Amino acid sequence: MAKLTGAHLVMRCLKLEGIKRVFTIVGDTILPLCDAAVDEGIQLIDTRHEAAAMGMADAWCRITGEPAVAMVTGGPGFANAISGLPNVYTSESPVIFIAGASELPEHGMHSFQEIDQVAMARPVAKGSWLAHHHHRIPDMVATAFRTALSGRPGPVHLTVPIDVQERSIPEEDFPRYTPSRYRHQGQNPGDPGLVKEAAGLLSRADRPILIAANASRYSVEPESLRQLVETAGLPAFTVEQARGLISDDHPLCFGYADASLNPAARRFRQADVVLLLGKRLDHRYRYGMPPFFSPNARLIQVDPSAEELGRSRTLTLGILGHLNAVVEQLTAEAARRPRSDISSWTQALESDRRSHLKALESHAVDDPPLHAMRVFKEAQNFLDDDSALIFDGGDFVQWGRGYLKARRPGRWLRLGPLSHLGFGLPYALAAKLALPNSKVFLFIGDGSLGFYAMEYDTALRHNLPFTAILGNDSAWSIDKNFQLAYYGRAVATDLRPVRYDRIVEAIGGHGERVEEARQLAPAIKRAVDSNLPSLVDVAIRPAQSPLADAMIARRLDARRSAPAL
Repeated sequence: MAKLTGAHLVMRCLKLEGIKRVFTIVGDTILPLCDAAVDEGIQLIDTRHEAAAMGMADAWCRITGEPAVAMVTGGPGFANAISGLPNVYTSESPVIFIAGASELPEHGMHSFQEIDQVAMARPVAKGSWLAHHHHRIPDMVATAFRTALSGRPGPVHLTVPIDVQERSIPEEDFPRYTPSRYRHQGQNPGDPGLVKEAAGLLSRADRPILIAANASRYSVEPESLRQLVETAGLPAFTVEQARGLISDDHPLCFGYADASLNPAARRFRQADVVLLLGKRLDHRYRYGMPPFFSPNARLIQVDPSAEELGRSRTLTLGILGHLNAVVEQLTAEAARRPRSDISSWTQALESDRRSHLKALESHAVDDPPLHAMRVFKEAQNFLDDDSALIFDGGDFVQWGRGYLKARRPGRWLRLGPLSHLGFGLPYALAAKLALPNSKVFLFIGDGSLGFYAMEYDTALRHNLPFTAILGNDSAWSIDKNFQLAYYGRAVATDLRPVRYDRIVEAIGGHGERVEEARQLAPAIKRAVDSNLPSLVDVAIRPAQSPLADAMIARRLDARRSAPAL
């Protein structure tokens, strides 16, 4: 064993938390950490851009439900990586973001690549700290994980100066305890009286709905949610990281809880009782205000964070507790109660869903250039229940988000609330790393691909085969459609026609170009069978998505109703 140092102590603490790999790019001020990782048996997954390392860590959390570590050098590496931190923060993924820095005594003297990393990370992290002494490393790593995983999850940052990393430490100073010794491991139930009241409201409702969202991903067991839905007879929808927590194929699951992409979700405004599991009342839900939900609707919000209860609008009931514990409480209460006949309500939701799929498929014609729906309808034939689906981009992928089903948790990923374009490629790599026996499909636009295309090299170096299907219309299409709708002209939204398949081939992957419908299925099959990081570059027509339609209509309506100044 090499000399034991503060860097070894950091890695030993990460191991105690179950961390087996770190997403990184090697740099000056984390060289001791990278070297110690090898001694401690922690795998380094090195990317080609620090933000891509952040993206891989983000996706690892989403796919596995576990925390992940991204580690970069201080200064420029930190600056690159932090561009991805706001996306992780708004997606609420428990990423531990570690960065190096120059020697602590030289801070404030314009030391090597010095910037105030702790202050820069603080606005987009649940916590941000400087490890100023090697004796504090175990406590600070424990604090980082405890903060990231408590309440609603989220990222945290820890800067470890290089002199703290290099300090010699005797073996007897290394911690021997487990996370259960410094972090709550139980599931705090909700107030029993409030749970009973909630169960009563749900059992008497004529038009109830359940919406599972972000915070559910890390705390609700799929079997627990299924039992609640079936016992209470609740129509369910999923959104954000909770997609697939209950399968879209379940007879009581009506798919995506996004009214822009799922007409069944437009009936939210008709619901008389709404159960929100870990769902923030954000701008996508018009802050819970009418007409998104009826002014007479009874809203029951269950959340692990007290500060989220009642944010933006008043509630009928706000229940604080571990989401899985509350779900199990509600199931037990529902089993004791008769429930209303809501068959006409569920039939209406099912009719909406079927009509929607039929309407989408009507666009899947063979005429070139191909419509996005022709691509997604063909791609569907290559998917199974265990496939991981990742959506990255503007108008092209919105058709797939509204069409392809989420069947298992951690297998259906979109960019997140911040819509950080390009992260789909690092997500695909993390998905293959986490799910080596599953097929991984990335659906991406030509604009998005340009951000992190060199991560194909990362995929090859780490043997992470996946299949990307690129919708190529040589434009930033969703913003171009916005410009045309708002201003009657488009500026700075046209791209050059580029053979991205040839770029992937030049890096060492498998690339194909598709321009006709008859080429689609054979090209996708060859890409999957190549067992390489692959790209099927499909020439598509500009086609304004249902999401763009909804966003344009909302903005134009707001303009028309705005008072004259």
